[in-house]
Amino acid sequence: MKFEKSLSVSELTAQVKGLIESSYSSVFVKGEISNFTHHSSGHMYFTLKDKNSELRAVMFKGNNNTLAFSPKSGDDVIIQGKLSVYEARGQYQIIAQHMEPAGIGALYLEFEKLKQRLKEEGLFDESQKKNLPRFPLKIGIVTSKTGAAIRDMLTIFKRRAPHIKILIRPALVQGSDAPKDIINGIKELSNQNNIDLIIVGRGGGSFEDLWPFNNEELAREISKCIIPIVSAVGHETDTTISDMVADFRAPTPSAASEISTNHFVEATQSIHNLHKRLIDVSISKVSSLWQTFDSLSGRLMIQKPSNVFNQQKEKIGHLFKTLNMSIKRIINFEQSSFLNLKTKLDTLSPTNTLERGYSIAYKEDRSIIRRPGDLESEEPFTVKLHEGELRAKKEKSQYQNKEN
Repeated sequence: MKFEKSLSVSELTAQVKGLIESSYSSVFVKGEISNFTHHSSGHMYFTLKDKNSELRAVMFKGNNNTLAFSPKSGDDVIIQGKLSVYEARGQYQIIAQHMEPAGIGALYLEFEKLKQRLKEEGLFDESQKKNLPRFPLKIGIVTSKTGAAIRDMLTIFKRRAPHIKILIRPALVQGSDAPKDIINGIKELSNQNNIDLIIVGRGGGSFEDLWPFNNEELAREISKCIIPIVSAVGHETDTTISDMVADFRAPTPSAASEISTNHFVEATQSIHNLHKRLIDVSISKVSSLWQTFDSLSGRLMIQKPSNVFNQQKEKIGHLFKTLNMSIKRIINFEQSSFLNLKTKLDTLSPTNTLERGYSIAYKEDRSIIRRPGDLESEEPFTVKLHEGELRAKKEKSQYQNKEN
């Protein structure tokens, strides 16, 4: 024996691991779950067994968070995964990538086979998919006319893009006759004029409920349709062959409506923003122009000849009014002074004196006689009374011996 060619346990285990992983990269195994543990890390650890054997299994968090059910000990399941070796213990195990209850295991196997075949044919290639129209004006929908899905879709279309014309082609979406009916619906809408986009889908359900959308004929019809097709089947965690072959996969029917109208909403918002900016800029510009206009108007009002004339006219009018008031005050003052003088003159007036009973004597030459000596003896004189005059002479004897 040549012991120098012996392998260490680690080396042997590594070689076995390489052989197993390369030979069993994708296997389907059916069995009953036992010793199930859902670790706090999110990973699932369990044993898959039948009546004769056991196989240790692990399903990591990244794969088990999309499971449509909650596995537990005692469940019969079908697991798709790859074999590996846990080198520390030298134990082989299966790393589960997908798991379904055993009741639908046959369907799942059929699903995987069809998926692989169509993938190899290139039906899932992105290069084969058509671009969705940015602004569809007419959209055809193939779905049940009574489900909640169509009501939700129509509500979204009405809210986001009410101008889009919606053409509904009612179809069966469950049961053995559903694939043929959906295919006929796609063909009928394809023959309509001006159909920009077709949406094919239904609301959520079990794996069996969604099975019509895993039909090979339906997949090929979707692939060859000249009009872009959006597949909207079930919920976000549900994936069908129709989703894979369609030009675009929407996680839900409601999401399909939103995706179909995204560009309309974005364009509408952009137009709204531009309109608001235009209004703001216009208001700012008009405000600036008004300020400039007011400034120029003020300067023009100051420099305009007619304004200067009007200002001077107003000033002259004010001065004229002041002059009139001054003249009136002077006249009133002079009238008052005149009346005072008149009163004084009236008091000193000879006529008024005569009226009070006095008289005035004057000579022939009209000179006033103030003293008796102003007259010669026998000299005539006149006495002026209030009414009329008296002629008289100075007596000879009177005042003869008296001096002036």
